[in-house]
Amino acid sequence: MPLRGSVPVKLYKKEETEVLRVGALTIRVYEDGSLTQDRVSGVLLEVPAGKSGPPMHWHRFHDELFFMTKGALTFVTPEGEVVAKTGDLMTVPPGAVHTFKNASETEDAACYMTATPGHYVDYFRMLAKAMDEGQDLSPSNVQHLMALFGTFPPNVESEP
Repeated sequence: MPLRGSVPVKLYKKEETEVLRVGALTIRVYEDGSLTQDRVSGVLLEVPAGKSGPPMHWHRFHDELFFMTKGALTFVTPEGEVVAKTGDLMTVPPGAVHTFKNASETEDAACYMTATPGHYVDYFRMLAKAMDEGQDLSPSNVQHLMALFGTFPPNVESEP
């Protein structure tokens, strides 16, 4: 059997993460897909009390997993609302219409989110950069950025 070359592992420390600000959300990028050949990325989403995530949307190409590490998030779908609490995992497959919000008035929430493929982190980077530069983030401009990553509002058909 041939010898296998060395494959490095990497420890990410919170204080060394790339920090993105997207509206009220703080996104800490741990793995952006660069070590996983873009198969998966991992970020920590910090959602302050009373704040909401993105507009309702669905993804054509990627899966998301949300593992709750603090507080609770309410995931909103066309079928209703589901509350994920610390220790719970929400799975969002391609095609599932969703968004999330922190319904608590007093407690911040956080979840570790993975996305496949990993390059989806670049959507967060582009959105944070546009906000930092004071660009117009009208709904149509946000939808354009989302579409670059196969992400669409609920009224867009799932098949081309």
